[in-house]
Amino acid sequence: MTKLVCLHHAGGSASVFRPWQAYAPPGIEVVPIALPANRTEDGGTPHREIGALVPVLADKVRKEVGDDDFVLFGKSMGGLLAYLLTRHFDECGDPAPKALAVASFGAPHVPWRNFTEGFRDEQELVRYLHRIGSIPDWAVEHPEWVAPYLGRLREDARMCAEYRFRPQDGPLALPVRVFVGDLDPLVPVEAAHSWSELGNDVEVRILSGGHFLVSTDIGLLRQSVFGLAVGSRPPACGVEHAMCRTVEPS
Repeated sequence: MTKLVCLHHAGGSASVFRPWQAYAPPGIEVVPIALPANRTEDGGTPHREIGALVPVLADKVRKEVGDDDFVLFGKSMGGLLAYLLTRHFDECGDPAPKALAVASFGAPHVPWRNFTEGFRDEQELVRYLHRIGSIPDWAVEHPEWVAPYLGRLREDARMCAEYRFRPQDGPLALPVRVFVGDLDPLVPVEAAHSWSELGNDVEVRILSGGHFLVSTDIGLLRQSVFGLAVGSRPPACGVEHAMCRTVEPS
């Protein structure tokens, strides 16, 4: 059994991976991990920088995977955390994931812009989030209903933007698969391609879509990550999967 550990996007929840649990093939168990509380909602000390989340997440992952093989997959902020977890396990001498998959996040050494800043008011931010697919139609008319979400999103986006890359001791020693939407307003294709600078086995795939590839996935992303988890290459682009293309590292 291989466990596919999934980390969600900024401001989101682990429930986004419920369809992945339903469609997981035999031999793969999808394990969504909720990001640790980085606010005071649990009465504890809030985590103010993204590095502080890593050891807390590492403990959660260890408890979930036990002695099983596992693959790490993260979407957006979850992608950065999946990368940091991979490095954490390696540096601590703990069992490492057999592969790393990231969607909708540029390489960690490429600065991430805090996309929640620069708006005149909450309503303008809500309209922008609606345009990029972050919130549903009804939220545009009732921004007060999504105020808790906006608070979490702002805090998560701030932590991602303030993250500062620490150079690796060497290339990542595992397969890395990166997925980015060709219409993603937050992640330029060039930033995704820069992942090839961090490992010897990196493949970048451009999918048709925006930033929220997990939510809008027609099955291509999910099946590609499942294929990685069982040790096979993602589906080849062709008639069946015409909405993708592979970018080889240069």
